[in-house]
Amino acid sequence: MGILEKYGVKHKVATPYHPQSSGQVDVFNREIKNILAKTVNANRTDWSKKLDDALWAYRTAYKTPISTSPYWLNLDWAEAANLRLTQLNEIEEFRFHAYESAVVYKERMKFVHDIKILKSEFKSSDLVLLFNSRLKLFSGKLKSKWSSPFKVVDVSPFGAVELESEDGLRTFKVNVQRVKHYLGTDGEKHLVEQLALKDGPCPTNE
Repeated sequence: MGILEKYGVKHKVATPYHPQSSGQVDVFNREIKNILAKTVNANRTDWSKKLDDALWAYRTAYKTPISTSPYWLNLDWAEAANLRLTQLNEIEEFRFHAYESAVVYKERMKFVHDIKILKSEFKSSDLVLLFNSRLKLFSGKLKSKWSSPFKVVDVSPFGAVELESEDGLRTFKVNVQRVKHYLGTDGEKHLVEQLALKDGPCPTNE
C-alpha cells in the first residue's frame, strides 16, 4: 500500500502551464509569494530565510473560506488536545462548519469566475495566437505576450487544443485558455492600386 493510498489522498497531476487545475494549491502559493515579495531584500536572494515567517503569517491569519485561521484549526496542538479530551463533539462540529464554509465560498467564487469567462469556440484550420507565459514574467513594457499565429489541428472536448508549429513539422497541445482567435490576415501580401493625383488647373483672377 502506497503512502497516498494509506492516508486516502487522491493524487492529481496538472501541467505547470495551467496551475488553476490545482486551485487550492495555487491560491496558497500565490499568498505565500505575495507575503515574501513584501519582506525579502531588493535582489530577493534571502527568500528562504523569510519562508518560516511567511508561513507563520499565513497560518495565523483569519481566512474567510473557513471562518478561522489554519493554525487554530490544525496546528494549535494544545487547544486541539484539550478539546479532544473534553469537547469531542464541539471540535467535530467546528471542523464540519469550517468545511461547509469552504465549500460555499468556493462555489460562490466559481460562479463569479465563470461569469467573467468569455467562451471561444475553435475548429480545425483556425489561426490562433498563443499566450507566452515566459513573457508575462520577463517582457518589455511594449512587447506583446502573444505569439503569432498558429494553426489549429484538433480541438479536444476536455479543454485542450492541438496546434501546428510554425515550421509545420510538429504539433503540440495547450490549454484552450492560452489561445485566442487571430484576427489578422493569413500572411499573403495584397497589392494596393496607387492612384497618381494630377495637379489641377491653377485658379485665375478674372
